[in-house]
Amino acid sequence: MIARKSMLTAALTLLVILGGTIVGLAQFFDPLEGMEAPDDVTGADCAMCHGSAAQDVEFPHAPAFEGKCDSCHQTVGEGGHGALVSETRSLCLNCHQDKPEHYPALTCWTSNCHSDMHGSNVDAFLNPSRQEDYPGFFEATRGAEYVGTNVCLSCHQGHRRDWSKSIHSLTDVGRRPISERGCESCHGAGGNHWGRLAGIGVFSMASSEEIDEKCLTCHKSDKYVPDYKGTPHVKDGMSCVDCHDPHLQANKHNLRNDPNGLCLTCHESTRVDFARFSHHPLDNKDPRTGMLCVDCHNPHGGEGHQMLAQIRDDICFECHTDKQGPFIFSHAGYEPGMGQGCFTCHSAHGSNNPNLLNFAGRSTCMQCHTDRVNHFPAQTCWSTGCHSDHHGSNTDFFFFRN
Repeated sequence: MIARKSMLTAALTLLVILGGTIVGLAQFFDPLEGMEAPDDVTGADCAMCHGSAAQDVEFPHAPAFEGKCDSCHQTVGEGGHGALVSETRSLCLNCHQDKPEHYPALTCWTSNCHSDMHGSNVDAFLNPSRQEDYPGFFEATRGAEYVGTNVCLSCHQGHRRDWSKSIHSLTDVGRRPISERGCESCHGAGGNHWGRLAGIGVFSMASSEEIDEKCLTCHKSDKYVPDYKGTPHVKDGMSCVDCHDPHLQANKHNLRNDPNGLCLTCHESTRVDFARFSHHPLDNKDPRTGMLCVDCHNPHGGEGHQMLAQIRDDICFECHTDKQGPFIFSHAGYEPGMGQGCFTCHSAHGSNNPNLLNFAGRSTCMQCHTDRVNHFPAQTCWSTGCHSDHHGSNTDFFFFRN
């Protein structure tokens, strides 16, 4: 026994000296698998014989990447080196203490879950490299039997609490057909999924078109979504679940964030505009003290690329009724074909100029009235009572105030 340990110790020392050839030489030590290791071997020594499964992958498991193999595997002792410290999920819970109720009936690596436990190139959660075998959202459940929500929640314990608070949980109430109830109304029949990772409609692997088709099976009659498929959101590859969480009822529409925060997550330039000197007031909590993005925009449809809830100026006139008119003498910038209405002069979200103006001072007017460059250059066109009815007037062609 002492001689065998000495031989193994010498072999390990030789591999350390060879350095760059360690992984390549590891294949010659396959016959050592199952043999007793030296008493002083550590987790960091394992790679010298077994190579490192976590060094060249996109998503490495931290213990394997850091050479802490002995966090999960025995180096010596009964069962031989390489055996798991524990054969139950308590092995994973030593680190992942926030997952005590996550699939409690299974070990974390059984049923094909997290079975790439050293590292993965395709999944940050170390699920197996299964993309090539996935038949598609709807094909995955073809021919399967429905098993009911309680069967789903027997494993998916993490969803039980959230699901009970969701408006979608009401599909389990009443006498709906089983195909329109609970988890399986969205994910498809679960008969092929029980005890294995495959055999179910997986939203994280579905295309945006498949996800939207599934959601619109029920929501196609909602007043919010008649034009949804033609929106810039869809054309940019977004799907319903990018904004909505179907499991959690944290707010009225199952939004993943507060309404303004959700929009500004993607629309970064707009976030900058709202931080400027002059801006429309935003309020995520109380619309009475501020505005929501959806006051002006319809994320499921709407006018033009900006997905406006109404024709441009009509949105402004919802609040600025005194600027609407009609006026006997209207400002040409409001006329179709002559300008962009309110946005000829104003920035919709925010500006570093007072009153959300696109340009400072009289420069706003000079964009059109180029022949008035030297006309009272020390003043803005509407100061000291000049042209102060610039939105429109019923008494003066030049928009002087009465």
